[in-house]
Amino acid sequence: MTSLRTATALLAGCLLAVTACSSGGSSTPPAASEADVVAWMDKVCGAVNGTVQSMSDEPKIDMNDPSALKAGLSEWLNGKVAAIDRSIADLKALENGPHPKSKELATAAENGLGQAKTLLADTRSKLDSTTDATQIIAAFTEMLGKAATMDKTGAEVQKKFDETGLGEVSKKAANCKGLAAAPAS
Repeated sequence: MTSLRTATALLAGCLLAVTACSSGGSSTPPAASEADVVAWMDKVCGAVNGTVQSMSDEPKIDMNDPSALKAGLSEWLNGKVAAIDRSIADLKALENGPHPKSKELATAAENGLGQAKTLLADTRSKLDSTTDATQIIAAFTEMLGKAATMDKTGAEVQKKFDETGLGEVSKKAANCKGLAAAPAS
């Protein structure tokens, strides 16, 4: 289960990086009130919160029964993909926010989540297409290896948010604070 905790931590860390804006720049653009931008940022972080929370559990699996192992991992991945789908839909609704780059920023977060979804959905497809325990474990292990590379994607999305000066704004948004404090495993 150590590798599973590692994968969960890496995926949750990537999702946190997608939305938790932590550094510098000016806090608001002149065209929008700070309160409007804070409220929008709170919704952006809230849109991702369900996915982050979803990543904190572990699948119910039986390593001694290949069919139960496959079913447990597939069900677990299904829940993660569904959570990401909800977050992406919520982010799409926020593309027309008060920040001049609202669409660009929401789309960046959507794309980062989309990459996580692709990784999880691809792994689920591999699991669902086999009954061999070795291939099931290999597919999950491959996902763990790829999850580590998602940190780069999260960092790129983080940079895009930071460059817009939303670091200070996110510190005022309750859902962003909650994401920053969310457990990584």
